Amino acid sequence: MPLNAKALGEALHEDLTLHSTLCRRDAGAFQTAIQSGQDVVVACTQEQRLFGDLGQQTEGAVSPIRFVNIRETGGWSRDAAKASSKIAALLAAARLPDPPPVPTVTYKSTGRLLIIGPLDQAEQAAALVSDVLDVTLFTQGPGNAGGAQARRYPVLGGRITGLTGWLGAFELQWAADNPIDLDLCTRCNACVAACPENAIGLDYQIDLAACQSHRACVKVCQVAGAIDFTRDTTAQTERFDLVLDLRSSTATPTFLQHALPQGYLRWDGRDLGTLLKLRELVGEFEKPKFFVYKQKLCAHSRNETVGCNACVDICSAEAISSDKGRQQIKVNPNLCVGCGACTTVCPTGALTYAYPSATEQGTKLKTLLSTYTAAGG
Repeated sequence: MPLNAKALGEALHEDLTLHSTLCRRDAGAFQTAIQSGQDVVVACTQEQRLFGDLGQQTEGAVSPIRFVNIRETGGWSRDAAKASSKIAALLAAARLPDPPPVPTVTYKSTGRLLIIGPLDQAEQAAALVSDVLDVTLFTQGPGNAGGAQARRYPVLGGRITGLTGWLGAFELQWAADNPIDLDLCTRCNACVAACPENAIGLDYQIDLAACQSHRACVKVCQVAGAIDFTRDTTAQTERFDLVLDLRSSTATPTFLQHALPQGYLRWDGRDLGTLLKLRELVGEFEKPKFFVYKQKLCAHSRNETVGCNACVDICSAEAISSDKGRQQIKVNPNLCVGCGACTTVCPTGALTYAYPSATEQGTKLKTLLSTYTAAGG
């Protein structure tokens, strides 16, 4: 990507030196800059972690550091040679001070992962993340190959009745309604071989629609005692920090909203980037509380009669719900993704965008446009 340091410097009113290997051979220039006490903008996000580590190792490093991606957002195109104006605008915006702090939303994840899907696929996915995550599987059939002979992970089975929550606070509800107790099952395969209807798959669950009640499986499982057709269906609940769903997006129950909860990921078995992202979701995370709600201005409900439902209908994360009894709406900050759609349809100003504020957005837009124009764009 061609960069014209002289033209960029004139637009930004700075004397710029071009570094093409700042994270390697020219790292000394970065270290000198962060010892100056002045704000430092690094036009590379790919090596942000490396620069962060280098900053911690640099004695006397006191400068605030900001990062901006000018390759993908500014000049990675057929017109890269003409992109100086756009790049200058992006660099100028990156120099703006951070917005004032706002209340934050905290997520805590210890790495308890639930994988839902065919048992063979679930075990394959588990093998790729179990070194950093505490994995539990919920079987949805055997898949093509079925489960491995050795049971390496806890396996749940039955009928899922509910799945709710967000990163660090997912709740799975299911009905344990299968005669085979997966905690007692040793995967000896005796029941699979004994069943004349082939109603038992290698997920070690009985297809009750195919079962003809010969009970041959019960006879061969007397030692383990894992099969009991008289066992009552029980409602079960368990909490997880993360969910990896291998089912199709139309499977139910699942999350149907456009903006999925943080910590819930779908995987098609091919994109390893999904698993890499999953592996990093252990620890404590924060995000801004994006909205401000003023109940006195809200036209949603009066005398338990719904008037305006605009924000509830438009929310892509299903973070907004009605509370007619209290004559207001409720916004779940854990589900809110900060798209701002609710603030655009609110007729009374009861919902406003808190981060970034309109003033800060205006300053950023003014900086982008004025710098772009000054640079010849």
